[in-house]
Amino acid sequence: MIELMRAGCGFCLQFLVFFVFGSVLMKTLKMKQDSSMAVILGYLLYFSIFELIVVPMTLLWVPLHAFSVCWGILLIVVWGIGTVLMRKQWAAQCLKISEVWKEHSWMLLLAAAVIVFQCVVVALYQDTTADAAYYVGTVSTSVYTGTMCRYNPYTGSLLKEFEERYVFSGYPMHNAVWCELLGIHPIVQSKTVMSVMNVLVANLIIYQIGKSLFDNNKKKADMMVCFVCLLQLFTNTIYTSGTFFFTRAYEGKSLLANIAIPAVLYCSIWFWKEEERNMWIMLFLSSLSAVCFSGSSIILLAAIAAGIFPMLWQRKNVKKVIPLCICMIPEVLYFLLYYGTKTGWFVFHAS
Repeated sequence: MIELMRAGCGFCLQFLVFFVFGSVLMKTLKMKQDSSMAVILGYLLYFSIFELIVVPMTLLWVPLHAFSVCWGILLIVVWGIGTVLMRKQWAAQCLKISEVWKEHSWMLLLAAAVIVFQCVVVALYQDTTADAAYYVGTVSTSVYTGTMCRYNPYTGSLLKEFEERYVFSGYPMHNAVWCELLGIHPIVQSKTVMSVMNVLVANLIIYQIGKSLFDNNKKKADMMVCFVCLLQLFTNTIYTSGTFFFTRAYEGKSLLANIAIPAVLYCSIWFWKEEERNMWIMLFLSSLSAVCFSGSSIILLAAIAAGIFPMLWQRKNVKKVIPLCICMIPEVLYFLLYYGTKTGWFVFHAS
C-alpha cells in the first residue's frame, strides 16, 4: 500500500512538473495556453534540460544523491516561477472546465476510456527481455550504489569504462533521480509510473496531430486517438510502434517511436501551415530530448529531413535550411561522441 501511494504521488508530481515546465515555456513564447500542449512541451523541455545536465554530471562521477538534490532544487525553482507567472491563467483554465464538455461531447469519454485501457495494459504487462533488464537494472544499480551508470546492470560489477551505447542517454537516470527523491522502488518507477506517463504524453501528441489535421475539431481529434489505439493493437510485430507502445513503454526506443517521431510529425504539419517561429523551438526540443531517450535517436535525422526538407524545397526557402540544420545538431553531436568512443578517440573511465 505504501509503495502504491508513493507511485501515485510520484506520477502526480512528475505530471505537474511537466505541466509547469510547459506552461512557463508557452508563456515565454507568447503561445495561447493549452493544457495538453503544455504537458507535451514541458515533457520535451524537461528531458532536454535533463540531458544537458545529467551527461556531464555522470561522466564526472557526481554521486546520485548530490545530483538528485540539485535537480530537486531546480524543479522547486521552476515550480515557483511557474506559480508566480501562471497562477491567474491556471485559475482561468479551471473555471473553463465546463466548456470542455461542449467542445468534446461524449467523444471525450470514449477517448478517456481508451487511454485508461492503454494505461492499465502497460502497467500490468510484464516484460523480461534483455532491454527490460537494462532499463530497470541500471536504475537499480544507480539507486542502491549512489552512483550514476557506473555499474553493469546485468552483473552488478563496477565498470572500467562507461558504456558508449547508453551513457549519453540520460532517461534511466531520470527514473533513478525520482526514486532517490521519493523513495519509489526502481521497478515501480521505471515500469509503472513512467510507462503510464509515457502513454499519456503519446496520446496527447496524437490528439494535437488530430486537431491540426481536422482544423481544430476536437471531437475528430478524440476519434483519432481511438483509431490510432486500434491501429497499434492490430499491428503487432517486433518492428511496429504498437509493440513498443503496449509492451515496452518504459524503454527509450519506445519514446522515440511514440513521442519523439510523432512530435516531429506534428511540427511538420505545423510548418506546413506556415506557423514557423515556435515550431522550430518544439522541433529542436524534440530532437534534443530524443537523445536523452535513446542512442537510436540518430534516426531523427531522417525523420526531420523527411518532414521539413520537402516543404523547404517546394517553397524555395533557402534561409530556413539554417534552423533545420540547428535542429539536427543534437543527433550529429551524439553520433560524433559515440563514434569517437567506439574508435578510441575518447575514453570515459567509470572507475
